[in-house]
Order: sequence, then C-alpha cells, then structure tokens
Amino acid sequence: MAVICFICEGAYPYIVGGVSSWVHELISSNPQHFFKVLCIIPDKKFAKLKYKIPPNVVEIKNIYMDPFLDFSYLKVLKGNMGKDGEMTEKLEELLHFQTGTEKLDKIEEIFSKKMGTPLEIILSKQYWEILLKYYNEHHSGGNFSIYYWTYRNIILNLLKIGQETIPKADIYHSVTTGYAGFLGALTAHKKKGKFLLTEHGIYPREREEEVLGSTWIEGDFKGIWIDYFYYLSKLAYQYCDKIISLFEYNRSIQIEYGAPPEKTFVIPNGVDEKKYGSIVREKREGFHVGSILRVVPIKDVKMMIKGFKIASDKIPDMTLWLIGPTDEDEEYYLECLQLVENLELKEKVIFTGRADVTEYYSFLDLLLLTSISEGQPLSILEGLASGVPFISTDVGNCREILVGKSDIGEAGIVIPPTSYVDLSKALIKLYESPEKLKEFSENGKKIVKKYYSKAAFIEEYRKIYNELGGYKWQE
Repeated sequence: MAVICFICEGAYPYIVGGVSSWVHELISSNPQHFFKVLCIIPDKKFAKLKYKIPPNVVEIKNIYMDPFLDFSYLKVLKGNMGKDGEMTEKLEELLHFQTGTEKLDKIEEIFSKKMGTPLEIILSKQYWEILLKYYNEHHSGGNFSIYYWTYRNIILNLLKIGQETIPKADIYHSVTTGYAGFLGALTAHKKKGKFLLTEHGIYPREREEEVLGSTWIEGDFKGIWIDYFYYLSKLAYQYCDKIISLFEYNRSIQIEYGAPPEKTFVIPNGVDEKKYGSIVREKREGFHVGSILRVVPIKDVKMMIKGFKIASDKIPDMTLWLIGPTDEDEEYYLECLQLVENLELKEKVIFTGRADVTEYYSFLDLLLLTSISEGQPLSILEGLASGVPFISTDVGNCREILVGKSDIGEAGIVIPPTSYVDLSKALIKLYESPEKLKEFSENGKKIVKKYYSKAAFIEEYRKIYNELGGYKWQE
C-alpha cells in the first residue's frame, strides 16, 4: 500500500472532462492504495465537487491562486529579507527562467519563507533592482507598467504555490507540468516522495498557442510568458522519476524539450470496452450528431456550429447534440448561443448540460470533436467503444486512433482544425454513406478492444505505483 497524492491544476474533482475522468478512474481502480488530491484552482468559488469522491481518497487540499497575501510593511521597509547578496543571487535565478542541474538548490530558500512571504519578496529592494536590470537589458522599448505586472503575476503565483504546505505522500502524481509540475519537482527535490508525471498534452505548447493568440498580453511581453511555461516543464522533467505520455509522438516532443529519454514511457488511455460495448443502439428518426465536451474555446464549438449550419442545408433532418457542462466559461457559452440564434439553428442545436453520455451513445449516428488542441481524448475512445464513429480535427492522437490502425481499418474522418468547411463536407459525406458509417462503427469497437482497454491501462499504472511506492516518508 502506498499514499499517492495527485497534483491537479484546474481539474479533478471540480471540472468534468477527460483528465478529471482519467484521475477518477485511476483512483477508483486502485482501492489498495490511499490517495490525496492537491488542487490548484482560481478561488474558493471554483471548489464545487463534480464527482463522488471514492472512499480511498483520504484528503483534498486546495491551493487558491488569488488569496489575500500576508506581508509586513515593516519587514519590507527594514529590508529584512535575508543577506542582500544571497537574496539577489536567488532572485536573479528565479526571474531569469533558466534551468540547470542545481536550479532548485539555488532558490529553495525562497520557497521556505526564510526570505519572506511572496508579497514581501516582490516588494523588496533586491527584487526591484533585478526587475529594473532585466527591463533595461531586454525590454526597455516596452511599457514598464505592463512589464512589471507581467512579472508580478508570474512570480507572485509561483512563490505562493511554492510556499504552501504539501500533503505527505509516498508518490506525487502530477497530471501536467505547469504549476502542478513545479510542485512535484519541488517536492521531489526536497526528497519528500517520488515524482510521477503524466502529460495528457504538451503543456508549454498549448500555453504558447494561447499566449500567441491572446489579446490581453502585449506583443513585446508574450515571450516572457512562453519562456516561463517552457521553464516549468523543463524543471518538472529534471526532477521526475518517471515521465508518461499517452502516445509516442508526444514522448518524442518531451525528449526534444529536455526530458531524459530513459525516464519516458508511453501508456495509452483506456476505457471499459465491455461497459460501452454493451450499450444497445437504436436508430432514431433523422440524423443525430453529437459532441461530448465542455463548452470552452479550446473545443472550438463555434467552428462546429458553423460547419453544422452549412451541412444542415443539405441534411434538413439533422440534429446537433452538445453534451456536457456549459458553466466553465459562461461568456463563451453565451457567444455560442448567440451564434446558434444568428444562424437560425435554435430548433436543431441542443445544449444538454451535464448528462449521462451513455444515453446519447445509444442513438447518435455520429460524434464530433473539433478541438484546437488535445492529447488522447477519452471521448473518442468511449464513443468508438459504444459503436459511434467520429469526425475529428487533426490534433493530438486523434489521427492515429481513427485512421492509423491499418490492421483493423478506419473508424472516422480526420479534418484540419478550425475548418468548418471541411467539417460540413465530412458530415454530408457520411450522411450519404450509411454503409461507411456501419464499417466505421465496427472498426471502432475493435480498435478500442485491441489498443485502448481499461484493464491494460490500469495494470500499467499499478506496476508503477508498486515500484515507486516502496519509498517511506521522511520528516
């Protein structure tokens, strides 16, 4: 028996989605171990349970990104932040986003509160001197106010998270790099436990896409955020005991970004093919298309609606079922509703909210995934196991799942991201080819059974937990 602490960033148990379902499945399928869950979330309002917590979860601890931060004006004014030279050296390392073999050795004291609280540190004379130095050297042409707040947001959050008391465990299992990976690295560095990392997507790449496409970050300072996210990933890779990816291509990217090859392994996701394969499918009148998703920008729901609109002109009896939570990004959800209204689709596009997806697998003719970024989506695996073919954007491992198993055959169509025209063409093509839909349905079940079974997935992690779990906690 081991005590395993999952480190989650904005996911389980407060968000319904692929990563959260994956965590829940691993915990539920390993009753011989105790689990703790460390959640990095925006605020207390976010902390609303979306899952029934398994009995072997013995602790849930939340770390809030925007709490009130204690500090002492007197301490700041006195400059009582440790030895000046020592403090300067450590802050230079922290602010420069450079990694090395002894990186955490150099800055560890900053995360032990020996040099002050997060706010005391960034209000210190040493911090300001270094910030000004880097500004004059690298960013003097940019707006200083924006530069200051960029670093403040980055460093303050990192210090806040790094100074938190972490639950005791034998194994720390992070589901991403980022802040979660940083905590795993810091814990491993302090030799508090073994550090296991499973990357569902490549975190810095996903964040880089978001930053480059953002309007809230001034162009001159986007590079700071991008360098920071890559820094966090490299740090996690450096201190990991094992690094897991879901498919070989992502493993190669991890190695390219600094992960030691000998630490990297591939463990595909798995689903219960018997559970989903036992769903009785009954054809309903009309052509029913669905998507299992969270209504958020990364799923590109607007592209899906636009493609559906074009296709619906040739398929008048088609209905689009959008199955999943709508409250994660209310502004985006309202924009999607407005788009539906503008395109006169209110009678054809249905937002179900949270629902039992198995009810929809029983009658859907086709499933869609239009994300601009994914890893290895559980929604595709569950849908295929249920006998529902897919149209998916060419992201993550979707191509390999749907059209890359030459020994079995294809289980769907892959289209370019953001292309609603290609989506509409694929919808029309499959609507006009019921025999192809049947072939895809049969192939999908075979693919999941052979390559993505729940039993194989659980057994691989069981072996890792047993291997790493021999470590005993050290005070």
